[in-house]
Amino acid sequence: MPYVIAGLVLVGAVALLNLVLLMVILRRWQELEAVRRRHDFASQGPQPGDALPDFSATALSGRTVTQDGFRSGELLLGVFSHDCPSCTDSLPGFAERADRVRAAGGRVLALVIGDDAGGSGLTAQLAGTADEVVPGPEASPLFRALRVPAFPTVLSYRDGVVAAPSAADREPVPAAS
Repeated sequence: MPYVIAGLVLVGAVALLNLVLLMVILRRWQELEAVRRRHDFASQGPQPGDALPDFSATALSGRTVTQDGFRSGELLLGVFSHDCPSCTDSLPGFAERADRVRAAGGRVLALVIGDDAGGSGLTAQLAGTADEVVPGPEASPLFRALRVPAFPTVLSYRDGVVAAPSAADREPVPAAS
């Protein structure tokens, strides 16, 4: 009888150890999968060396913005969706980068995608951060030309060419085309 009890305790301990190891492996797998998805999204969009596409759009200010106004100097371009929680969460970081770009003599442009983007809270917040904000559907042609794979996407342009795409620090939200 003592051997049976000892055997059951041993089997239980091995099963518990197996369960703990399985949970550790699954958690690590999830982390690696999230990194892979962010990398996959980043590799689908604009890459360093890609030129700013031709566009013309009407900003919230009523001014018409075109690619010609952003072909020289530094441009920080943020692409957001009006109903994306990750976009709202990224605003403090975007505002910080925008301040640095403007301090260096650059400009900041924000696109807000979505049919109701013009009246959204996100658009209102970006209006105080970006030099120009282009809400959807006015932003849609530029959005499609950029091939943005996820929200939020922040791109740094120097003299009309992508200098560096941003690495998302949170789970990307796929962008519908």
